[in-house]
Amino acid sequence: MGLGLRASALLVVAALLPSAAVAQQTEGPPGPYAIDVRATTGSLPQDASFFPPAPTATPIPTASLGFDIGGHVYVFHLGPARIGLGVNLIRVGGGAAPPSPSGSGSTPPPRPTLPSVETRVRMFTPQLSFNFGSSRGWSYVSAGVGQITVHTSTSEFASGSSSTAPLTPARTRETAALQTINIGGGARWFNTEHLAFSFDVRFHKAGGRTKEGVSTVPVTLVTASAGLSFK
Repeated sequence: MGLGLRASALLVVAALLPSAAVAQQTEGPPGPYAIDVRATTGSLPQDASFFPPAPTATPIPTASLGFDIGGHVYVFHLGPARIGLGVNLIRVGGGAAPPSPSGSGSTPPPRPTLPSVETRVRMFTPQLSFNFGSSRGWSYVSAGVGQITVHTSTSEFASGSSSTAPLTPARTRETAALQTINIGGGARWFNTEHLAFSFDVRFHKAGGRTKEGVSTVPVTLVTASAGLSFK
């Protein structure tokens, strides 16, 4: 290699070294904060104690859709992990309906003898997280103690197919705030400096409680969220 080529190569290397150092400096620890906006699906309570009185054959919703929003800050290191503190609000719901009765010819369809059912769940989930990775992307495990509230409703229905059968009016039931332990994990991948794809899978174990003389049993619900994170 000639002297001129060697000098040019050294100049290129010298020019690249500061750029490499800058690139390394921009990849710091997880954080300093993250804001989550995600779509969510999950399980719903199935025990009869969560619903207004209804006939045994009444269909109830088993799966849900909703949203998950939250914010987290990352405060200090503990060994290889960076510790985060935050909270997410998750709201999910679903519905179920019996087959629609049909009439014949000019005869109007009979009134439904089973109600439609809707379930709405609100989850408040504070979390202490252990985060592993860098500011460009990190995974985490987290847990916390929060609350959930379950609201269910049934539509009106007739006690028989006769047009004169008495109607049971629409009813609702809402639990007291149930204390929960949430445990889960997920990850965030930043394709740009401020925008990431993220996901979270979480188990919510709620204790039973009595409200207005109605007791609910302990229940474990699972949620899976995917969407965007910002920082």
